Amino acid sequence: MADDARPGGIRRSARVVCVDPSGAALLLLHEWSGRGAPARWLTVGGGIDAGETEREAALRELREETGRAPQPRELVGPVRHVRQPTPPGHRHDALDMTTFVWRTPRFDADASGREPGEHDSIRDERWWTAAEIAASADPFDAEDVLGTLALVAGDEPTPGERVRVRASKWDGTPHWTYDAVALGSDAEGVWLGVDGPTTSFEKPGIRAFLGEERKVTLVPRRPLAMLEGTWALVHWLEGGATTLYADVCTPPELVRRPEGWVLDYCDLDLDVVRRPQGTPWIDDEDELVLHAERMGYPAWVRDRVRQTADALLAGALLRTAPGEHARRRWHRRLDELVPPSPTPAEG
Repeated sequence: MADDARPGGIRRSARVVCVDPSGAALLLLHEWSGRGAPARWLTVGGGIDAGETEREAALRELREETGRAPQPRELVGPVRHVRQPTPPGHRHDALDMTTFVWRTPRFDADASGREPGEHDSIRDERWWTAAEIAASADPFDAEDVLGTLALVAGDEPTPGERVRVRASKWDGTPHWTYDAVALGSDAEGVWLGVDGPTTSFEKPGIRAFLGEERKVTLVPRRPLAMLEGTWALVHWLEGGATTLYADVCTPPELVRRPEGWVLDYCDLDLDVVRRPQGTPWIDDEDELVLHAERMGYPAWVRDRVRQTADALLAGALLRTAPGEHARRRWHRRLDELVPPSPTPAEG
């Protein structure tokens, strides 16, 4: 239960989703410290000590709360990052959580290593499948264990299905949201399509607007581990001033949720842009400097952002960017599933 709060009341923590061969996750039932709040189920984990890495904290919490001590390499990840506000009564404003996955045979937790406060607060333990969590009326923590289990299970939408695209920033604030349609998949990843003139792009504080160009978006295939995945969402556009627009972001998470298919990712500022004529470039360098400091990007995130942007720029220059050779085929597929909107002269 170590705690290392950064300025602004943000508690940095590491979580471990222990997953057994059936796909069930170990959750612990915690009594909430806020007065009158019900107990809720959450994964193993806790605060990051000063000087600890995310992985070191995850391993320590796993040992303290369950008695298990896997090798560092056995933790897959980090697989995702979540920033969430805390309920009333909590001493911090928000939790900044880095999540790992540990695949393990099912076991009973050993409570002997828990701190006194944990002995008092942890009331029960249980292995939960995603279906059981979705069907249960019990309170679960907002850390989104269902999202992690969906990543572990793996799946993809069928052509024609709607996908809600939701971007956020590292501090958890919402960014752009809009609807896309699943086009299909190939060896590079899953492809989505967007008809700009009929699609509403929304962002808090900015009036929603319709797009201009049609685009196909490549959601690259990725191993489960964030550090080994592709940190980009690659957009190919037609008929406008831009051909390629690649967002540097955390590995996009395309998962089925109760409300339907959702693509979630954290926008990490830098973009690689290529126009029909001219030299590609990296955009928003100043934004990266500002947000990395203000939002507290860990060093491994800053390094990966720069490496990704440089690699995308090299691909854009050499005409070998992700999806370069398949994009026209997927534009034709978009035309089949969502015929282009008529221009005013045609209407």
